Amino acid sequence: MTTDNRLKIFVAVAQSGSFTLAARSLGCTQPAVSQNIAQLESEAGCALFERGRGSVSLTPSGRVFYSYAKRILSLYESMTRELAGQPASQEPMFLDLGEGRSAEVSVKDGKIEIGLKSVKY
Repeated sequence: MTTDNRLKIFVAVAQSGSFTLAARSLGCTQPAVSQNIAQLESEAGCALFERGRGSVSLTPSGRVFYSYAKRILSLYESMTRELAGQPASQEPMFLDLGEGRSAEVSVKDGKIEIGLKSVKY
């Protein structure tokens, strides 16, 4: 199924706080990650990351983008499962808890699942 891989790359960078670590986790090169992030920032018309020495953090606009990117990727996943004839679960809800923390709330097999994540802002 077609997805915008740039969203996956963006989320990987946001979660790892590093272009290099994101590239390793995705099995691609750091220049490819940088190019994809540059394209997203150009299309968004703003910086999504603040670049530091050896690390990056999300800008306020990047935090908004991150929230939407997670939801969009979740919808892609649900669509792919449903088209493959697998039971579609309810789309997870992403909550910004502040201070770089977020929660993913979903229902699977009749049970509520909550996943907590810390993102480097």
